[in-house]
Amino acid sequence: RPKSITSLGLIDIHFHGAFGIDLMSASSKDLTLLANKLAQTGIAGFCPTTLSIPIGELLTSVARLGDWIVNTRQDPDFSGAFPLGIHLEGPFIAPHACGAHPVRSIRRFNRGELESLWKASHRTIKIITLAPEAISKKDISWLLKWARVNKVLLSLGHSKASHNDANYLFSHGFSGVTHAWNAMSFHHRDPGILGAALGRKNTYIELIVDGAHVSLEVIDWTLKAHHPNPVCIISDCITSGGLSSQRWHSFGPLKVRNQGGAARLVGGGLAGGGKLLSKSYRDWVNNEAKRTQTSAEQVLRNSLKHVTSDPLKILGVKSRKFFKKNLIWKLKGDQCGKPCLK
Repeated sequence: RPKSITSLGLIDIHFHGAFGIDLMSASSKDLTLLANKLAQTGIAGFCPTTLSIPIGELLTSVARLGDWIVNTRQDPDFSGAFPLGIHLEGPFIAPHACGAHPVRSIRRFNRGELESLWKASHRTIKIITLAPEAISKKDISWLLKWARVNKVLLSLGHSKASHNDANYLFSHGFSGVTHAWNAMSFHHRDPGILGAALGRKNTYIELIVDGAHVSLEVIDWTLKAHHPNPVCIISDCITSGGLSSQRWHSFGPLKVRNQGGAARLVGGGLAGGGKLLSKSYRDWVNNEAKRTQTSAEQVLRNSLKHVTSDPLKILGVKSRKFFKKNLIWKLKGDQCGKPCLK
């Protein structure tokens, strides 16, 4: 008889969309549909994540997301994946580390713009990904105080910041690393953001485990080097995620499609995740079990915290009322099957 492990539903703090639904343009109806679909796959909570786009369009997107989040939190009958707050990824990032973010929409940090986004979101922004290259020293001091007052997490990402610059920011209030290893530099003489973050207490690291963004070996190094500090396994899933076809979909101003387990741009470059968190995490568990010649059960037991309790810990969420159902992970031999709801 197959073994099974019970866990809480999954938490994805970096999620841009799926099933053809783009969070940058989705209506309230689409957002509820998406949340319900996510819940059916075992995702209990998520942070709707933005893309760098012009200020007017970004304000509209953030306002739409904020309205939906506020209404959802007040709806006692809502049963979808719970929105834990907006993750503002960009536009205050480095153009030389932009990844798939449109370069023309990247800009330097502006206090007025952030305040406008905060107001438009109904104060639902929870995480902001920034690059120190995009912020003046004077504005960094202001931002650190602003984030502390408003209980917003600051994460370094899309940056080639030096080890010294990153170390300073982590010492003064930044607490996260956005999709580790991607859109950042690492060198043995200047290990940059990751050199400053790995092993640092009270610092969390996001990690994509879909098999396309980071190798199995580097994932293993990261988990070991940062233990026992929080690691949040994320999907970075975008519009084409959760779909089997390779049809093109809109992601903000971009065109993307699923290919090789990830979402890619017209030129073939990585644009984000092509799998939902429940799928990418399960695939990683099985692949890691095979790589290490151990059991999927052992990998699962050692890593479930990275998709459940670690994300909740960094978000400061103590109430688990949004966990409607538990997940049952069925294990057969050395393989972990698709989780089912109970």
